[in-house]
Amino acid sequence: MVIEFKKEDFQSRFLDPEDDYRERSQPIELRTDPLTGRTSFVYQVNRVSVPQKDLTPLVAKSIEMQCPFCAGRIETKTPKFVKELVPEGRLKVGDAVIFPNLRSYAPYSAVLVISQEHFVALRDFNRRMLVDALVGSQQYLKRVRDYDPKAEYFYIGWNYMPPAGGSVLHPHMQPEAGYQPPPYQQELLDASAKYHRDNGRSYWDDFIETEEKLGERYLGATGGVNWLVPFAPRSRVLDVTALFGKHSLFAISEKEFGDFTAGLQAVFQYMTDKNYYSFNMLLVSGREEDRHFRVQARLVARMTFLDIEASDCCYQEMLGDIRFSARYPEEVARELKPYFKTRGGDHAAGH
Repeated sequence: MVIEFKKEDFQSRFLDPEDDYRERSQPIELRTDPLTGRTSFVYQVNRVSVPQKDLTPLVAKSIEMQCPFCAGRIETKTPKFVKELVPEGRLKVGDAVIFPNLRSYAPYSAVLVISQEHFVALRDFNRRMLVDALVGSQQYLKRVRDYDPKAEYFYIGWNYMPPAGGSVLHPHMQPEAGYQPPPYQQELLDASAKYHRDNGRSYWDDFIETEEKLGERYLGATGGVNWLVPFAPRSRVLDVTALFGKHSLFAISEKEFGDFTAGLQAVFQYMTDKNYYSFNMLLVSGREEDRHFRVQARLVARMTFLDIEASDCCYQEMLGDIRFSARYPEEVARELKPYFKTRGGDHAAGH
């Protein structure tokens, strides 16, 4: 089956006060995700450069707030798992520490503190730090799977910095499991299964092959992980997807997590160069029977605007479920692709 990338073109007309009220047209595209049918509006804003933000006052203030994840407090201020699930109370992998979330969002909700450092800038996340965090998340979710076989939906979230909803600056992820997946994960699983039933093939294999041939949004591969910019983005300025070669999070090896980390570092360097300092990420898994699926992560940049720190998320996203992008995905891909060329070779060599 041919994968279709559908879009409709519109024009918004107005009298421009910056041009003596002459009539001006703003081109808008309505793009449809080729798998789910979800739509996104794409328009080009002339001024999308983001000034560099001095994070020093924010970091200093967060330290004054007695961060519970810092050394000297993490052992006394964070909860422990029940003994039936984790007899040792907390899990540790390298510097990563995993414990229950005090404000659970799922039947099994944990916090994984990535580093002993209170603040880690995007450019300073190293391979060992990220791999340990991903392996630690996997180990916790394996404990959940073995403890409660009915909890069969697994995912890992990451809110980095306050614009993304990160209420603690100390870097941390949130591995979670439950009896129902988040709607986004359910949508991907259902649509993937339908494509497989209708075509006898994995959508994700066809999708990667198609995007790689087109070359417009495909960024490259870090080992066994493919990276691309989605055709119908969900973020104002940056939306990136990573696709693993396995269907289940529990089938991912440490090496494959290292492959993924190499791509993350490429994205982080690009974000640093663009002065994007915050993001949301969600990594979702298929169930054991979802052989048609591929483990995948989606990362979107987050930011605030103007001197009043206006949010980049408003009624359209929160209530209307309408997605916008102020940049064409193909333009973003052209800028981002060189970062993967420099990362891919080094990592493939095992560095």
